[in-house]
Amino acid sequence: MDPRTWLRDLTPYFLYTLFVATIGPLLFGFHLAELNAPEDVIRCKKKSIVAAAASLPQCMHMNATQWGAVGSMYTLGGLIGALSAGPLAGRYGRLNTMRFTTLFFALGPVFEALSPNIGVMAFGRVVSGIGAGAAVVVVPIYISEISPPAEKGFFGAFTQVMCNVGILVAQLLGYFLSRGQYWRIILAAGGVIGVGQFLGLFLSAESPKFLAEQGDLHQAKRILRKLRGSKFDIDEEVTGWGVGAADALDDEEQTLLQDDDHMSHHSEVSASKRKSAKEDALSILQVLRHPDYNKAAIAVIMVMLAQQLSGINSIVMYGVSLLADLLESNSALLNLGVSAINIIVTAGCAPLVDKLGRKTCLLNSLAGMGISSLLLAVGIMRSVPILSAVAVLLFVSSFALGLGPVPFILSSELVGPDAVGATQSIALGANWIATFAVAQFFPMASAVLHGKVYFIFAALSAFFFIFISWFVPETKGKKTIDEVWGRERRPPPSLISPAFTPPATPGFSTPSNPRPPRSTPVDTSLLPAPAPHLLQVLPIVECEVRARIPTTTGQEMWLHVYRNNVDTKEHLAIVFGNSIRSRSLDAERPGETELDRMTRGAYVGRLYPGRTSSRIEEIKRAEGLASERKPFSNSEPVNMGAMESNGVLTPSSAASSESGDVQPPPSNQELPLVRIHSECYTGETVWSARCDCGEQLDEAARLMADPSLSPSGGAIVYLRQEGRGIGLGEKLKAYNLQDLGNDTYEANILLRHPADARSYGLATAMLMDLGLGGERGIRLLTNNPDKVRAVEGPAREVVVRERVAMVPLAWKTGGKAGIRSEEVEKYLSTKIEKFKHMLSQK
Repeated sequence: MDPRTWLRDLTPYFLYTLFVATIGPLLFGFHLAELNAPEDVIRCKKKSIVAAAASLPQCMHMNATQWGAVGSMYTLGGLIGALSAGPLAGRYGRLNTMRFTTLFFALGPVFEALSPNIGVMAFGRVVSGIGAGAAVVVVPIYISEISPPAEKGFFGAFTQVMCNVGILVAQLLGYFLSRGQYWRIILAAGGVIGVGQFLGLFLSAESPKFLAEQGDLHQAKRILRKLRGSKFDIDEEVTGWGVGAADALDDEEQTLLQDDDHMSHHSEVSASKRKSAKEDALSILQVLRHPDYNKAAIAVIMVMLAQQLSGINSIVMYGVSLLADLLESNSALLNLGVSAINIIVTAGCAPLVDKLGRKTCLLNSLAGMGISSLLLAVGIMRSVPILSAVAVLLFVSSFALGLGPVPFILSSELVGPDAVGATQSIALGANWIATFAVAQFFPMASAVLHGKVYFIFAALSAFFFIFISWFVPETKGKKTIDEVWGRERRPPPSLISPAFTPPATPGFSTPSNPRPPRSTPVDTSLLPAPAPHLLQVLPIVECEVRARIPTTTGQEMWLHVYRNNVDTKEHLAIVFGNSIRSRSLDAERPGETELDRMTRGAYVGRLYPGRTSSRIEEIKRAEGLASERKPFSNSEPVNMGAMESNGVLTPSSAASSESGDVQPPPSNQELPLVRIHSECYTGETVWSARCDCGEQLDEAARLMADPSLSPSGGAIVYLRQEGRGIGLGEKLKAYNLQDLGNDTYEANILLRHPADARSYGLATAMLMDLGLGGERGIRLLTNNPDKVRAVEGPAREVVVRERVAMVPLAWKTGGKAGIRSEEVEKYLSTKIEKFKHMLSQK
């Protein structure tokens, strides 16, 4: 980022938010180094000139093993915090998780500063470590999500910069207070800083990207505007989050919500979205098993191990005692200089992460640390103070170039948003394990090997240099995870597997039985105006004939043939269950006989040889059975489709069974399921091999035929009009344009066709004829929120209460079943990548 543009591009609120968030990494560095300078005083190596307090000992006698254990307890807490923070950040938000960590930052130093013995001090280090471990997981994610997209690497480096500031603060306090019992003030200072962060976070805002993923796009945009300033164009950044038109609609809707009832409805829908987003986040085990993310997990583990096993904490945690004999009284001063240089180099090299690339910085950093380790080993072994001092400075400077900031950035760039939290926890878990190994065993190794211990660090640096150059990809300038890993998305066989389907796709984890697909409550009465393609006057439709059709699954369906007054085609309604009947079919026609009625399907129950009446009531009377009919009453709500012309109810619509007995109507939770299906011309001629129409039709039939999934049955309205109304010839031209690299939308625009020329007026009229109109409502099987309003009609003649996910067979079976062809998979890839905004649950 060009510093000359800071005043223009960065708001004071963004800088405040960045500073308060990075206090967490500052405390991580502070607690890492807090025992370094006062080590000799705490371990009773120096005589105190201040009288001991009556209740607290002036120092604690500890050998190298005990001292290493106290130091390493911090890493144990860090491991716990790191493994816990990722799931917490994904479920409760980045801001709430950061606030939670400050409790550990405030509580841990209380035990450390007031510790009467080794055990209490070790416990305080564990508590402080939990806060630090969680902070270095959550804060890099938070910074990445609030930073301007082009400068994520630059601001991501601030995690390490503030960590180094914390180390410097601890070293400064240690330099001036390493005497008597003043070392307790050093340990207590971390708690004061933690309380300060807790208060500062109350003025900070949640990550706007996280809010958008939870379904609250309006609030996300408001916060992003506050972070970027009023002159900044946020639309491109919002688009990069992967939320689109469907979310924008909710943003517009939010401004129209005035009364409490509407606000309550919006809150319920937002809660549904947040629940879905939480379910989509992957766990640590899922990331490790995921075919697209397991390599990323290995990469971040190795990079984090490289950060710690290169030996940086041998200087940060034990540098004063390590160099005490060689530099005498100047060792503490050297560590102060090391901390200051670490900050300067880290901040100065921060732009290089975006300019040179993450991998380049890592490799140069490892090379520099390996060479510096060799020089430091020689300096200590040969007792050359100048060489040792220079080697330490080069060592720390090389670390600041790449190994310091890059691992925290890289772990969130190697995976998709659904795996960021878990991957960050994996990364920091590995980091803390390596930190524990250095903290616990370096004092013992140094006591035995002295300067030769740095030969081990040099060898480890060489190993990690080779591994990273071979295995870890460059993420600079890569927009997608597929680009990072060099994967070309050729659909077969993985395209239609759940791994490829966008996480926001409703029904992603839908089992076939017994649970139904995910559904989203909808209420289009909150929307401002009718959709542009709605017909103002619905067509007049009439069902000419229906017949019972068996299916391959053993269920039965009723095929209805409709004619209308707007075209000459025969449109179809495929009805499942016996509670849905056509009004126009059941209506008596002049001069027709009972045989005519049964022939065109206007009968109740089942046909059999010798049957003479279409009405169950007449058959019952002939057999001397009690009649179930009753006169029409204005006090009882009755579906008019269930009435005959003489005013007597027949066992039809929602009140009939196969036997003709009147049944109680289903509850509001058992609304009929409806799917609107437009004919695909290629489906009539070449098996729908260029789209997924056939699979969607099969899945709709399966759901409606299953009484456990659709207790009230359902209806598929099959419109005999090609999907976009453009004709077969133009459709084939669009296919050829898709093969030339255009997506579906672009292909139709190039052919001068509107994005969607369909009108659903015929479907609305047919649903009304089937008795599915009115306020009671239906469930609409679609992933497209725009279709809800189109199907309802200009005056909401049909009310859609829920939108149910449509997940084709191939998606649910990971490609093992369903259509297989390069063309259909390219088609699905286009739908997923270009129109996935329509699949999110709204």
